[in-house]
Amino acid sequence: MVSKINEIKGYFDLDEEQMETLSLVYAHHMDTLHNPPEYTMDNIVEIKVDSKQNFVSITFMNGKIFHYTTDGSWY
Repeated sequence: MVSKINEIKGYFDLDEEQMETLSLVYAHHMDTLHNPPEYTMDNIVEIKVDSKQNFVSITFMNGKIFHYTTDGSWY
């Protein structure tokens, strides 16, 4: 992932496994969307983790939130 990710609010709250989930699922997700500009790494405003439900949520500037799960899916 782009080095700017460490500037995103919440990134350093992730543990190593969550960082890996974020990296892998984000890349796969962007491949399916053909990397639209509104979902570039520069447009992520916050990253949160929900340990109980086992996902990492990504909030983009356009207000869209995606949840990335450890099984490689997103919603």
